[in-house]
Amino acid sequence: MYGHRILRMQRIRISAALAAASAWMLLAASAHTAEAEHVNPTITPVSIILDTDMHTDCDDVGTLALLHALADMGEARILAVVHSAPAPWGPRCVEAVNRYYGRPEIPVGAISWPDYEESPVYDHYRGSHRYLARHDREYVERVGRTIADDPGDPPDAVALYRRVLAGAPDGSVTICAVGMLYAVAQLLDSPPDDISPLNGRELVSQKVRQLVTMGGGTFPEGADKFNWECDRASAGRVINDWPVGLAVSPHGEHVLTGARLAAETPEDNPVRMAYEIYLQGAGKSRSSWDQIAMLYAVRGTAGLFVQQTGHRITYDPATGRNQWLPDPESPQVCVDLEADVGAVRDAIEDLMVRAPENQPD
Repeated sequence: MYGHRILRMQRIRISAALAAASAWMLLAASAHTAEAEHVNPTITPVSIILDTDMHTDCDDVGTLALLHALADMGEARILAVVHSAPAPWGPRCVEAVNRYYGRPEIPVGAISWPDYEESPVYDHYRGSHRYLARHDREYVERVGRTIADDPGDPPDAVALYRRVLAGAPDGSVTICAVGMLYAVAQLLDSPPDDISPLNGRELVSQKVRQLVTMGGGTFPEGADKFNWECDRASAGRVINDWPVGLAVSPHGEHVLTGARLAAETPEDNPVRMAYEIYLQGAGKSRSSWDQIAMLYAVRGTAGLFVQQTGHRITYDPATGRNQWLPDPESPQVCVDLEADVGAVRDAIEDLMVRAPENQPD
């Protein structure tokens, strides 16, 4: 079975990952050319890599739907999706959503987790996983099984990151990380290889415009949330040593979205399926932490958000606490809500229920 193979998987060989990523990138280039014929030529799309832990919450699926809608509107170009969670069916769930929106060519990378079952680092995540299983709220396998064929093992996430960044124009890529920061930390620490003579930090400095991360970071101080808390070592590595622009998005709990999926999208919509499985019923809503991060990553403040500037965040992995310290030269911001909750909700949900423009027959 697909799931059992990935659970047994150690780090995927870099050579195989590069071959798969290269093939996907060629397909993606032709698809993006076709898409460009149907969008507003005055819009410059934001080049996005989504890093998601699609598994323990349904807002990750809502975020991917929102991103596809923005791509349909010409506002975003989806370069890749990285799955950063120890959920073997997660990458295939991502594939199902990508196919529904007519973009099967988008490369999906994954991390191997050889010590997941034993390491105390992942106690918190394992507890959340057990809760989902006990209450029959796991959606990734059921959504992933809607794909009739087996897409095979996904390429290594870090190799995919390096391949996509190496092929991008300088300073052009936005990474939106709405899960644990394990893969991003591994990217920073990656050595030069056949893809690029640059190490990870150098590659990020040259190619990435900004990282948008959701997982805590409240201004002016606060405590981490699930994403950073589940892997504090990786969060500390990234938050405290990110070399380019960094936007931290801590909000979304009270922005409830998803209820409109049941009334405004078809039953075979994998996003609707995920929400109804996770929330155990139709017409229910869930907090929108991840969607807010992605909406900001593509549209910026857009009359909905405000940036806290002139400060730099410090994060203590030992305690999970953060502080924003004055720094007028800092390229870092904290993203707060400016519009009322209803306006943010409507902006997100309008995109989540938008019909795909490139859906296959």
